[in-house]
Amino acid sequence: MELLGYFNDPEDCTPKFWNQLARMGRSGAFKDKQIFSGLCEIFVEMTNRINEGKGLQNIRYPEQFSNFLTVLASSSPQTYAIFQKNLAGRTIRNIRVQRAQSDLAIDNPSICFENMAKFRKFLNSINYDGPIAASSDNTKLEEKLRYSASLNAILGSVLPLQETLVSSYNEIDTIVKKIQANNAIAKYVRVYILQVPIPKVPPFVLGIIPNNSENVSDVYEIHKQVLELASHFKIHILSIGADGASVEIKAQKNIMQINTETKLEFNDELYNIKLHCPVIPNVGPIVCISDPKHAKKNGRNSIFSGARMLTFGNNFLGFGHVLELSKLPNSALYHADVLNVDKQDDGAAYRLFSHEFLYEVSQTLNSDSKNKGLLIYLFIIGELIDSYLNRNISNHERIKMVMMGGFFLKIWKQFIQNAANKYEEIFSNDRNFLAHQTYEILSFLVDLMILLIISHREYYSSMPLLPWMHGSEACEHFFGLARQHLPDFTYADLIYLIPKIRHVTNAYYNSTIVNPNPEYKTSRVG
Repeated sequence: MELLGYFNDPEDCTPKFWNQLARMGRSGAFKDKQIFSGLCEIFVEMTNRINEGKGLQNIRYPEQFSNFLTVLASSSPQTYAIFQKNLAGRTIRNIRVQRAQSDLAIDNPSICFENMAKFRKFLNSINYDGPIAASSDNTKLEEKLRYSASLNAILGSVLPLQETLVSSYNEIDTIVKKIQANNAIAKYVRVYILQVPIPKVPPFVLGIIPNNSENVSDVYEIHKQVLELASHFKIHILSIGADGASVEIKAQKNIMQINTETKLEFNDELYNIKLHCPVIPNVGPIVCISDPKHAKKNGRNSIFSGARMLTFGNNFLGFGHVLELSKLPNSALYHADVLNVDKQDDGAAYRLFSHEFLYEVSQTLNSDSKNKGLLIYLFIIGELIDSYLNRNISNHERIKMVMMGGFFLKIWKQFIQNAANKYEEIFSNDRNFLAHQTYEILSFLVDLMILLIISHREYYSSMPLLPWMHGSEACEHFFGLARQHLPDFTYADLIYLIPKIRHVTNAYYNSTIVNPNPEYKTSRVG
């Protein structure tokens, strides 16, 4: 307000405004506004050059301001053009040239020796030799073939790249017919990402693998190939994250059962807990993680399933309980969180398990106990998920949270089984308990947190454990950025988008840019 007050004097506002701005700058008022400071610095440099009759070529842009320009240009080239013309900034062409001259592109899109060597080189450049979080996910492609001049191959099929290489123009038609004859046009693509599980370190795309449909063996072989390459380069992959799909979990369990000379084990006879994971030479212990945010969405969707009435003790919960609470004034939930739901809405899942909604549910128990089941479910399942996502608790607290969730799930399942044995016409696991897949995911999370903490203690005791960075979120962000640029991309499109996505991601990770859309708000609000 003090700054704006100088505009009240139209005759003398400019000198006072700039004097005030200068005093603020000298006093450090903008020390945390590095993007604004960078803009001012560039304006000073441009003005000096213009006054000296020099050109504006080869201006050195401050890093934070340069990162801001990269993100803005990627988000909206039209908006960036307006910003650049009216204020300052690189040209779009300059940003593209800068990206093309970097080493962000991959010469071979498959998981291969060269790509793992690049990642090893990156780790050496930051002097890092700690644990690595791997993640993998599959998404749908637009089915289309395209010739790539840079790779000299026909892209978009599930055939090995070597079989689609083109040595002469006449071969193109032959290769396309071969792909069509084998029904080998890719319908899906799997991305494999490696990430240093420390903030501000950008993820690395190891490879993108086209496929038609995958079985457990296919996914398992991909994981195994990555681990073999990691062993060769002595890269310590600690976790392999996936989204919890049935094929993914089975492949992860197969990885956990790999027969190695050394195993990391945890046994507790009193509570009948027996956990173990393989320890691979030159790599270390491998813990396969089911993504906690996907687990949260599964936990939410279980309440809304019309085929089930979740029951424990004298309590039950279902869609009606949540719907009624969402209609209360100032409810933490939006109507769209309950009606015509988007099952993949991260924001809706966040709000359902939030402490605000939990408090709302608890307040209703004073007059009506019908929501007791909902309160118990939200608290215990929410605690289990929060053991991974909470950034302000100790490892000891995380273990207590997952163990509470694990014991609750086992007791609940046993209760339903006992009730079904006695009243089979009323109770069954199919009607009154979680879906098998959801139960598998949640139980998996219980065991994996314990193994993750023990692995860190035994092998990486000098490194911080950040559980929220172990999962498949990096893959989600990769596909999300790709769909921002092209909602329906082909396999060839995705290859060409990789350097652009990595350029933008690096800019985000190395800057102080504030994201205007926190995850828990990125949903329709009804």
